[in-house]
Amino acid sequence: MKNLKWKSSYVLLTFMLLGIILGYNYPKIVPYLKPLGDIFINLLFMLIVPLIFFLIASTTSNWYQKKQKNRIVLITIIIFCFTSFISSLWMLGIFSLSNPRPNLSISEETISTPNLNFGEKITETFTVDDFSKLLTKNHLLPLIIFAALYGTGIAKMKEKDNIMKKWVDTGQKICLNMIDIIMNFAPIGIMAYFANLIVEMGPELIGTYAKYLFIYFMACILYFLIFYSLYAYLSFGKKGLKNFWQNISLSAFTSFSTCSSIGTLPANMTTAEKLNIPSDVRNISLSLGAATHMEGSSMGTILKIMFLFAVFNRNFFTPTNIIVAILFSTFICTAMSGVPSGGLISEMLILYLFQFPPTAYAFITTIAWLIDAPATCLNATGDIPASMLISKILKKAY
Repeated sequence: MKNLKWKSSYVLLTFMLLGIILGYNYPKIVPYLKPLGDIFINLLFMLIVPLIFFLIASTTSNWYQKKQKNRIVLITIIIFCFTSFISSLWMLGIFSLSNPRPNLSISEETISTPNLNFGEKITETFTVDDFSKLLTKNHLLPLIIFAALYGTGIAKMKEKDNIMKKWVDTGQKICLNMIDIIMNFAPIGIMAYFANLIVEMGPELIGTYAKYLFIYFMACILYFLIFYSLYAYLSFGKKGLKNFWQNISLSAFTSFSTCSSIGTLPANMTTAEKLNIPSDVRNISLSLGAATHMEGSSMGTILKIMFLFAVFNRNFFTPTNIIVAILFSTFICTAMSGVPSGGLISEMLILYLFQFPPTAYAFITTIAWLIDAPATCLNATGDIPASMLISKILKKAY
């Protein structure tokens, strides 16, 4: 299944390139293709509300029932959030220093919004004053909060045969099946969408992608070299640093080639054993890390946000935008990574939080495919230095 996912990314990229070629060489046929791209995007948006409700409600009810009061689990979660926070700051710093200029600028319709103070903005972001407003994609965070409360309420029910639990679990499976059906149409939809983008925006679109992706790849390499070395050194000094670099190649190459954190877990277990990370630490931290430790994805989230602000010609560097971007890339990405189709939900939330139009979705989902390999490499390989830090904090023998 993981290999199929890995191959499908390249299928989508192939059709994206095909769309670019069609748009550049045969612009007259693009108006006939454009509806196919619009239909694909609309199908995804049509499903987003029930998808979020059932996924969050089902996942929350399962988490609540299976929660573990364990010191290693607590320390692991804290370390994962800390390293994701550092990676988000790093990516933000790289972009603020490099200050890349996009090769194109997209105009968007201005939306008149009331002038709200900070407290009112918080209220508007996290809550709504009527249940019916939860049934649109314009209020995703309130929907997530409602679904999480609903799932917690289900889990607190004492009945052995919990009908509502079966309902949300079944709804989750149905929504995921619907996503699979829609994604079968993804290659054609993406091809049509990018053909239209090339006609409307020209080859400058490719140059903008290349510029931002180059910065991301360089930031990933430097983060790997600097911060993983620092974490290894802080954990167990020069000996830990030396052993880390002598043994990390297996995890790094496995994650980069498979584009799967779960698929890298066996390699990580082998690496952790060679580094003498205690078994109770590595068993918990690496298992949790495969699903929730996402330094590369946190950096990728900052990349997506900065890219959209640039191409839509908006100023990102305001205190509110910076705080929201860092908190979102640190905590929401960590939480959503443990939820099926969490990437889709995270990308929809970016549009919601920063008020970008639905057309922006195609831009950031393409970035997700393009950075899959380096992001997964950091996501999976980063579990090793994190486990070393956890061992140090718990004062486990090295």
